[in-house]
Formats: sequence, structure tokens, C-alpha cells
Amino acid sequence: MYNLSNVRMTFLLLASIFISSTGYSQKSYSKETLDKIREVENNISGGLLLNDEKPGTIIERMAKYKVKGLSLAVIHNYKVVWAKGYGWADEAEKRPMTAATLFEPGSISKSLNAVGILKLAQDKT
Repeated sequence: MYNLSNVRMTFLLLASIFISSTGYSQKSYSKETLDKIREVENNISGGLLLNDEKPGTIIERMAKYKVKGLSLAVIHNYKVVWAKGYGWADEAEKRPMTAATLFEPGSISKSLNAVGILKLAQDKT
């Protein structure tokens, strides 16, 4: 039997990803948060770093994988700490991606369901 609080927690986490980030499009952040944003933006690795390889930036990874735009939200203690858009929401119209840009969910439901199931399995043991 599923624990209702676990299901509720999973739902709230997913809802915060899709809903809460819309208020962060023009937010100004503290220096500490800006430093953390820069750390995330400039230390992206595609997996294992070998020898003298250095992590790349979000923009470099977007170019490598031909990603036109993305929106990133960092959540801590069930709250959106920061959210930011990168690249283009519509490249033809030169409309930039923001934290408030809406996406169609597409196939993300499979991944989110898997996370919820793993969380329930973890809490059961």
C-alpha cells in the first residue's frame, strides 16, 4: 500500500517544477545564489571526466547536443531556489527562453513516474 504522504510529496515536487518556476522569470538573486548559478552553469559534465578534461558550460553542452533552448530550476527543501532559461524559445522569432517559458510535457511522464516509484520503493525498505 502506498503511503499517502509519499505520494503527496512526489506530487508537490512535480507540481513545483511545472508551476512554481513561472514566478522566477525576472527575479533578482542574492550574490550567494548568483555564485551558485554560475557554478552550475560552468561545471557541466557529460559523465566521466578523463585525464585533463574540464567540465563544460551549459551553452557548450547545448551546442554539442543541438539543444535550441532549455529551462532549469533548482529545488531545495521543496522550494524553487532559482530558475533560469537558456537559448531560444523560438529561434525564428528570436524569442529567448525564460524560466516562465511553457513546455509541452511530451514523454517526461515516464521519467517522473519512475522517480515516484523509486521513491516509494526506497521509503518502503
